[in-house]
Amino acid sequence: DECSFERTCDHMCINHPGTFECTCNKGYALYGFTHCGDINECSVNNGGCQQLCVNTLGDYECLCHSNYKLHWNKKDCVDTCDVRCARKKTEKRFRKTIRTLRKTVSRDQFRIRVSGMDHEVARKSPKLSEPQQSCGVGQMHVGNRCDQCSPGEYSPDGFKPCLPCPLGTYQPEAGRVSCFPCGGGLTTRHTSSSLFQDCETKVQCSPGHFYNTTTHRCIRCVVGTYQPEFGQNYCISCPGNTTTDFDGSTNITQCKNRQCGGELGDYTGYIESPNYPGDYPANTECTWNINPPPKRRILIVVPEIFLPIEDECGDYLVMRKSSSSNSVTTYETCQTYERPIAFTSRSKKLWIQFKSNEGNSAKGFQVPYVTYDEDYQELIEDIVRDGRLYASENHQEILKDKKLIKALFDVLAHPQNYFKYTAQESREMFPRSFIRLLRSKVSRFLRPYK
Repeated sequence: DECSFERTCDHMCINHPGTFECTCNKGYALYGFTHCGDINECSVNNGGCQQLCVNTLGDYECLCHSNYKLHWNKKDCVDTCDVRCARKKTEKRFRKTIRTLRKTVSRDQFRIRVSGMDHEVARKSPKLSEPQQSCGVGQMHVGNRCDQCSPGEYSPDGFKPCLPCPLGTYQPEAGRVSCFPCGGGLTTRHTSSSLFQDCETKVQCSPGHFYNTTTHRCIRCVVGTYQPEFGQNYCISCPGNTTTDFDGSTNITQCKNRQCGGELGDYTGYIESPNYPGDYPANTECTWNINPPPKRRILIVVPEIFLPIEDECGDYLVMRKSSSSNSVTTYETCQTYERPIAFTSRSKKLWIQFKSNEGNSAKGFQVPYVTYDEDYQELIEDIVRDGRLYASENHQEILKDKKLIKALFDVLAHPQNYFKYTAQESREMFPRSFIRLLRSKVSRFLRPYK
């Protein structure tokens, strides 16, 4: 159950037989398989806002300029005026309405126009009607409820009766008071268009591009954005602090977190390539420093590492005493190794660097470490240098199992924690051959002359 581990997923984890799935809260997008980043809704056609769009963590908000207020649909902006202005407008409309009613009330049937729509009014014998939801001005009862305009339609208040978006405009959302122009003098194939793809552009743009209505050309999405669809007029910003390696990206999987490196000094921890377990970005450099507490040494386990195979080392991971290339080196590789290895640091402190070139990317690594009492140095080295530790598949799987490594490191960092685990728990967690190997090493270390 991978979901039982800490930090498996940033937000929510769903366990499946043999695997797991990460999902994100509303307003966030998944990247790197397990991470969640805030979606910048304002980067896509201003978030659908008519005037101003403000992005927030997990959400966004539409705002209006002065003398406007936000419509009920939270997207459009409508005129505002003070009390005096509203009173004058209302009095003028009321006088006109009274004059019209005086002329028409004596008729059996007449027509009126409200908000640009014609309505026919006729006398009708009074009868009890079913109770209906109260609709605002300009709203219409449809199926005993107030219906808003569908995508491709609009009305002065966003409710039915509605008008179709005219040629050269479109509206992808319901309940809007206007339609978006295609721009650049473009028209649409028909009225009631709901997508920019309905606009008759001069060229069809492929994924990784957007249509510029000023130049009528396809422009590559800039670094940090992507577009997975054909014929769009925008690119989507990568979530959170992620970015892309190159321009013209077509998928959110190409959005990668470049953050890495730092100062480490706890009893246990790990280093991992940026964006792990997703592919690391190209042209990146990370540096870590492990400074253990006094009188402690460092043990490192590399469960597996994935780097591109090249004739010349393009991407590499190196661990040594300091940044000087002449300092004592503990570990160095520029290849993929799926077979685990454990080793102790050849120096009390470790300087670690990972570097990728401008054209490479791969899954990378997550490397756990533990610091232990230097009095156990001889014992730990005896264990990790014994070929039997890696001889069987079962032993190799132990070094790849996060739960088992955590238990081993817990005891190495704090030996008193050994008593938290019963003999039965130990037998269930580790194969007998592994326990026998450790027991023989510990016995020889504690009773060297027996």
